[in-house]
Amino acid sequence: MSARFTERDLERWVERGLLSAEQRDAILEELTTRPPDEGLNIVTLLYYGGGLLVLLAYGIFLGFQWESMNEAGRVVLAAFSLAFFAAISTFLIQNQRFRVPGELLQVVAVAAVPLLAFAVLDAVGLWPDDPGFRASRQAREAYQTDLAWARMGIAGATLLAAWAAFGSSRSPYALVAGVLSITWLVLDVSFQVQPDRLQFEWETPQWIVLAILGAGAMTAGVVVTGKTERDYSLWLFVLGLAGLAIGLGAKTFDTDAEAWGALWLLVSLVIVALSVPLQQRLFAAAGLAGVFAYMARLVFDVFETAGAALAFVVLGLMVLAAGAIYQRFSERLYKRGGES
Repeated sequence: MSARFTERDLERWVERGLLSAEQRDAILEELTTRPPDEGLNIVTLLYYGGGLLVLLAYGIFLGFQWESMNEAGRVVLAAFSLAFFAAISTFLIQNQRFRVPGELLQVVAVAAVPLLAFAVLDAVGLWPDDPGFRASRQAREAYQTDLAWARMGIAGATLLAAWAAFGSSRSPYALVAGVLSITWLVLDVSFQVQPDRLQFEWETPQWIVLAILGAGAMTAGVVVTGKTERDYSLWLFVLGLAGLAIGLGAKTFDTDAEAWGALWLLVSLVIVALSVPLQQRLFAAAGLAGVFAYMARLVFDVFETAGAALAFVVLGLMVLAAGAIYQRFSERLYKRGGES
């Protein structure tokens, strides 16, 4: 339970001699100049909602204006968007009280970078032109190769922008933008090295790459837990779990291969097991959700009988009973272990 207090509490503590008037004034000054709590509250919800609304609405605005503009106009519009949001975010970040909205608008500025990179490539004639499906295989392969390099260039520029934003603000939101940029870049590299370059379709290598990146993000979250002034681990855990769920889930629930199902179940159980030593309820919830999702798939897609569902009911009751027995006798077992 998090302790909360008001200015009236401070006044009462001064009257009781627990605080001096100078200490009260110093506390109030600190509370009014520090950034708002990043936990979920009305202020942060308004900030998140406003930031997402700005990103969505401005993206729609650009979509309406984009096709009606020439190459030079697109470059100017994208550059203005980047400069505008970068300037506003920098100004707000310098004021500690409005640091959170400034960091969210900083992500909007980073999101303008791929748009600007595409506009510049298109304006100078470096963006590849689609030769059409009637073109020769060589022409199609050349186009896909050039497109992959162009996409990797945009992803690299976005990654550099996210890295610069994170370096200036140490914002977890800029870190999220950077992780997404790395994912984009690595996936484009995987498209470049796959045997069939004629189509940019997600196949098994891309799903595996996404799952590996998710596992890497989760590992990074474990490594930085408690070692940084700001909490980056939660964001890395969310991104990592999403990468694992999407990467493995696409093969587990879209194919009948038992190996993918076994891997999904194993990973889910490992995540559940890690939730205890790491004290991460997010891991417990995600891991158990993965286990239950696979059980539901077995019931509806494999066994297809009510008896299988009833068997899982019995299994669930046995798990609950095991927990109750452990809770009942664990203290006695620990005492016996200490006496021996």
